[in-house]
Amino acid sequence: MTKTIIAIGGGSYGQLKTYPDGRQVQKTKDSIEIDKKMIKLTGKEHPKIVFIGAAHGDDESRFLVIKKYFSDDFGCDVENLNLIDDSKRPNKDDLQKIILGADIIYIGGGNVTYLMQILGKTGVDKLLRQAYDKGIIMAGNSAGGCVWFDYYGNDEDDDFDGTFETFSPKKALGFVHGYFEPHWDTKPEEGIAKDSVSKNAVQRMLAKNNISGYGVDEGAALMIQTNCDKQTITEIESKPGAKIYKLAKQNLQHINSGNER
Repeated sequence: MTKTIIAIGGGSYGQLKTYPDGRQVQKTKDSIEIDKKMIKLTGKEHPKIVFIGAAHGDDESRFLVIKKYFSDDFGCDVENLNLIDDSKRPNKDDLQKIILGADIIYIGGGNVTYLMQILGKTGVDKLLRQAYDKGIIMAGNSAGGCVWFDYYGNDEDDDFDGTFETFSPKKALGFVHGYFEPHWDTKPEEGIAKDSVSKNAVQRMLAKNNISGYGVDEGAALMIQTNCDKQTITEIESKPGAKIYKLAKQNLQHINSGNER
């Protein structure tokens, strides 16, 4: 049995975004080639996706964007799994049925620390492990990519001044070894900046703690497939120019082997 994780570095789903100054911008579909690959792996014409949006407070509007994207573009059956509100969260037995009955578990972006707290509180972390071991595809964007690895870094709303002293690895689910840093290519005006200072802070933090990992651009993804003792790591590039970087000590290397477009 092949176990699969697809960790996406961020991106949009073609939604109309309204900025604080009133501007409206039609966003691009940054991960469409990644998602085609993900859905093809299920071997089904209309696979079932269970979406977990706890990292962004189970925001209904975000789910509707995801649902429209995967149903309109790919013909998927998309179910929203609310975990935060006790009145909306399924009971323990139903949680198990929903998660283990999925073809794909897809976790959205937001705050990884809060997401980890909710997964632990509800016992969904253990159910995700069961689903992964069963061969259900595990996927996620941004925070939803971070969560599968051993470690992640500071969340976007953490008090981080860009120095080595304030940056530390935090434990995630640990389905995949190493560290995952999304939005590696974003600019300050796009909201989640990865400038030279913060990138250097990530590299120094990894070196100090002897951790290797990946910096992933928006519109790129790592696909990690494990079958018995054999593991294959593939880069999937959907957005033109999107790349994945291997972060080890203070060296930055673009992954060249096994990439797909």
